[in-house]
Amino acid sequence: MANRGVRWPGAIACLVACMALGCSTVRSAHEDPCFSCDDQRLVRLVPRATLASNAQGRPFQHPFDLTQAEWETTLGSVMVRSVHSPLLGPSYQGTTEPVFSEEEVRYLGVSLRHAFQQATAQQQVAFALARVSDAGMEQLTSGAWFVEAGRIYLRLANCRVTVTMPSIRKQIRINPLFAQAGAFYDLVPGERQALVTPARDSGNPFRPAPAELEINYRGMTGQVQEPASSGHTSPSAPARPLEEQLGLLKRLHEQGLITEEEYRAKKQQLLDRL
Repeated sequence: MANRGVRWPGAIACLVACMALGCSTVRSAHEDPCFSCDDQRLVRLVPRATLASNAQGRPFQHPFDLTQAEWETTLGSVMVRSVHSPLLGPSYQGTTEPVFSEEEVRYLGVSLRHAFQQATAQQQVAFALARVSDAGMEQLTSGAWFVEAGRIYLRLANCRVTVTMPSIRKQIRINPLFAQAGAFYDLVPGERQALVTPARDSGNPFRPAPAELEINYRGMTGQVQEPASSGHTSPSAPARPLEEQLGLLKRLHEQGLITEEEYRAKKQQLLDRL
């Protein structure tokens, strides 16, 4: 009995330390499954009610499956344009650039695939990524993904937002759709993409609504399968001309979004259809 009692102080100390560090092992295991989460990055499933969407009455088409390469192609296609608002002079827009770095694309490609394979119709896939800017400041990008009506939706709450307060950083990791005021990047829709006006947070109507992007993944990645949970078939998007597909493939390769081997293999696959 004496030995059994000695363990309690150690267990209590461990629990206190866990709480002090913001540890959520129990919660993650039973409520919000987390995929490849660490202090800098996280991808986890969250209940639908936690992060509101535009179509509240319609279930998501989850589980959902894309290959890692298809996810990476989709992720690499998401672009933003910087917005500059100097104290003196008019505001102006900067260049268009990818939201996610090559490393983030690889990380999300793996993590999103695993998350969506396990997601239910009542869960969204939230993410938060930290990176260090050229000035040495930590920047956070966060939001959520879901699939409805044969489309992938990205709700981008924060894009490279500089965070200096630990409380704000913690809040964004708890709720990746917690948008900080003062957006410095605008989503720029590409081919087979469209901007959607998102619903405002009913709990705080004054909080800025996250930007939302609708992505026709079938047209972008070339895959035509329906999400796993849809019990019906819908007409597939019209196929692109071969020249257009080859041009898109070349751009992806030039931007470093696919490897030389992937480029050659996909190019040969397209040519074999002739």
